[in-house]
Amino acid sequence: MVDPLEEFLNRDWSDVWDALPEAPTLVSRAKTAQVTLRLSPLLLSRVKRIAKLRTLPYHALARSWLIDAASTSAPLEVDIIDLDMNSEQLNIKLDQDILDGVKKRAHEAGVPYHRFAREWLTQEATLTEVALGLRPIQESQPPLKELMVYLLHATNRRGQSAIEGTTRLQKLMFVVEQTLATKTSFYAYNYGPFNEGIYDEAEALQVAGFMQGAAPSSTTMPTFEEMRSVVVHRAGSTNGDNVFVLTPKGHALAEELRRKDEHHEGVYEVVASVREEWDVPNLQDLVDRVYEEYPKFTEKSRIRDEVELRIRQGRMDKP
Repeated sequence: MVDPLEEFLNRDWSDVWDALPEAPTLVSRAKTAQVTLRLSPLLLSRVKRIAKLRTLPYHALARSWLIDAASTSAPLEVDIIDLDMNSEQLNIKLDQDILDGVKKRAHEAGVPYHRFAREWLTQEATLTEVALGLRPIQESQPPLKELMVYLLHATNRRGQSAIEGTTRLQKLMFVVEQTLATKTSFYAYNYGPFNEGIYDEAEALQVAGFMQGAAPSSTTMPTFEEMRSVVVHRAGSTNGDNVFVLTPKGHALAEELRRKDEHHEGVYEVVASVREEWDVPNLQDLVDRVYEEYPKFTEKSRIRDEVELRIRQGRMDKP
């Protein structure tokens, strides 16, 4: 007697192969999947700028570009340099079919699908910027003084250009530099990311008449105690009564810098976007967000446990 299983395995199925039904899925999978991409802060800022102009959430914009990538056979048309992986995280939810399409495109291109997705977003951002007439942004390290002028020339959502308190100025300048630069001049210190050069640049702008609040210069050499007092004050976490605001001469300088070339205008647009998004009314909210999104700069903070507790409580309070 012939074994039915052996007969089944030994049979030549070539003549009816195409007519056989699809094999059932052994393990059901979710209809959607989350893709985690690592984007440079600059690329993420470019995506946010385009999304804002199109009145779309930036996650939705990135998702639509990946849907296009899965549904078209168009190749990557822009020269792409693989991004530094020390970057920011973007989570995007996609239908499984769309994700399969992206993976197929990546396989055809001979690269991992995360890299293909990242490079496709870079291409779409570049092409869209050209279509919208946006000035290009280069990944560079603008001088702190120029960034501060731009930051004080821009306004927050409440229409304010002045920045109240040294802590707010430090945190906003940190976020601006992180968004634009490949390297940072900030380091982890007593109260999070810190750069004493911020105060030097502010004083230089004051002395030059570009910023209000210049103190008369002293002709005598400061004592050791006076210098120590300045260092302790600068490194402290108190908000203080300092108000940083440009003079009319300072605002004119900002406009002059913007007109230099397309790169400067692009930098200003990014700085203005950071100012609008991050300069929230409650200083504590700004500090908490910096600690949450840039944890490696909080390793030496004296208030790290306090801030992390506040962040956890905030998450629990959300519906």
